[in-house]
Amino acid sequence: MQNITDSEQRLLKVLLENSRLSLAILGERVGKSRNWVARTIRKLVRKNALLAYVTVFDPAQVYAERNTILLIKTNPRELDVSQGLLEMADLESLDGISGDHSLLGLFRFRGSGTFEQFLDRVDQVVAKSKAGKYQLVQVLTTYKTHGFTLENQPPRPQPVSTKDWELMRTIYRQAPTEDNPFPLSQKEIGNRMEPCLSQPAVSKAMRRLEDRRAIVGYSIDIKFSILNQSIKFFLQIKPKPGSIAQTARMIGKMNEVWDLHRTSEDYSLFATIRTDSVDGYNRFLRRLYSNENILDTQSQISLEEWFVPVH
Repeated sequence: MQNITDSEQRLLKVLLENSRLSLAILGERVGKSRNWVARTIRKLVRKNALLAYVTVFDPAQVYAERNTILLIKTNPRELDVSQGLLEMADLESLDGISGDHSLLGLFRFRGSGTFEQFLDRVDQVVAKSKAGKYQLVQVLTTYKTHGFTLENQPPRPQPVSTKDWELMRTIYRQAPTEDNPFPLSQKEIGNRMEPCLSQPAVSKAMRRLEDRRAIVGYSIDIKFSILNQSIKFFLQIKPKPGSIAQTARMIGKMNEVWDLHRTSEDYSLFATIRTDSVDGYNRFLRRLYSNENILDTQSQISLEEWFVPVH
């Protein structure tokens, strides 16, 4: 675990909730000056504690094609398998896990033909594994993503336009450097787009996407061990028939839940849980089972969490 101060931890927690706050507001939230915030962000980037700035989207509005969980059987010697997955542009997250499979990746797609190309690429990657075994789990609905709860979704959300997608692609993930440690300004965002947009046009477009909740929030990628949340579990949940949506809303309110999806499987809810210890996870499960709609669960611990490169 990296050695960072309590004040630095507080700053990271605020950035997880909103990474586009001004330096002045960040300073108010942690009780420090804006100059301290600027110096500390640069320091956290230099120490690889702050890995990327992330814009969090509503998958129903943005990734209109398909969201899929990929499970692969491999072994630690087959490094080219995990490397092959990390090179895939649609990869959202990748973990080494316990159980029947060894790798778990979440993929999100947009655009016709993208999923078919993904299947071809998966076949190529899996061919490098001696086991040659994989499973695809279809994501039907997302209730929580990157710690942000998706609420009051329209029954048929309208996918974003090509123009809006160009903006969202630009701001989706940004790798900070010591020379450029802060999120892109609206002027910088406009300059990176094709065609370029003015700062007022970028501001108007971002505000419109925020109002319709296509943009859910702004966050960061970090190594969670520095916030004493080094334990990560994947939890499959089997609710009573007819109670899935109600149960999902309850689960989504629990602080330990980082992601929550409804899938096509018998265990229809799939959650990512972050805690400080295995005992903490056990306490979480006890609270979860206080809901009588929970029939059964299956847990897999994350043995290794990869940082997905910014493409």
